[in-house]
Amino acid sequence: MKRGEPAISVIVPTHDRRTLLERKLRALEGEEAPFEVVVVADACTDDTERFLARYQPGYPLSWATAPGRHVAYARNQGARMARGDVLLFSDDDMISRPGWLAKNLALHEVPGRVGISRQVLPPHLKRGATLSHVAGWWNAVGGSLSLHADLFHDVGGYDDAFSEYGGEDADLGYRLKLAGARFKFLPDAVVEHWDHGYEEGLAAKARSAGAANVRVWRKHGAPEVAWALGVHPVLLGAKRILFSPPLRPIWGEERYRYEVAYAEGAREALVEGTAPER
Repeated sequence: MKRGEPAISVIVPTHDRRTLLERKLRALEGEEAPFEVVVVADACTDDTERFLARYQPGYPLSWATAPGRHVAYARNQGARMARGDVLLFSDDDMISRPGWLAKNLALHEVPGRVGISRQVLPPHLKRGATLSHVAGWWNAVGGSLSLHADLFHDVGGYDDAFSEYGGEDADLGYRLKLAGARFKFLPDAVVEHWDHGYEEGLAAKARSAGAANVRVWRKHGAPEVAWALGVHPVLLGAKRILFSPPLRPIWGEERYRYEVAYAEGAREALVEGTAPER
């Protein structure tokens, strides 16, 4: 790190969520780590850009626009603008708690690590996506993910061919795993996931994620990818039984809806092409 440059760059893609974005940026105002924030406004039609143009925090902030090619493209654009040795990707609905930056930065005193923050719900939400442990590379979710910039660029960054919901995180995670990266869960680096539309779009997101993860498998060809992501035909066959209507009460409505939609999306994607055999 050169004198006067940030040690860590927080990269925030955003689309038409100005209020949440402002909450996120203001939550960082008390952080003491040497950091910058790079915001990529992805085809915003609200007043996000007006807000960014006038917002003057006590930390370095830069921003740019993107043409609406989804989050992977926006994250790559932010990474190209970033000056920090460490990149911390964080979505606009992930509101940090104090110490989040310092905990992520401390991890990267050792090279080759990938930091994954703990995701909790804010007090006013009862349901939503959280993250309380890391099982493997498939948990490398870009909602709050940190790694050395050199490692990110060495593996090729995000694949912006994933231009719909899902796939880009698992794809990057698997490439990082192949590069020898070690995935570390950071229980004390906490972000609140302000996912207000969680239930409303759950089935559509699950279906899209199932299809996208089949494309991840197709890209890499390794059976371990299909098993880890739950899209191997054997697993999908088992899910057809486990998540049949008579067993719906056992799983609960939310889990049942998600798993059924995810499996449907994966099966549809498999029908579109031949699954890898390697």
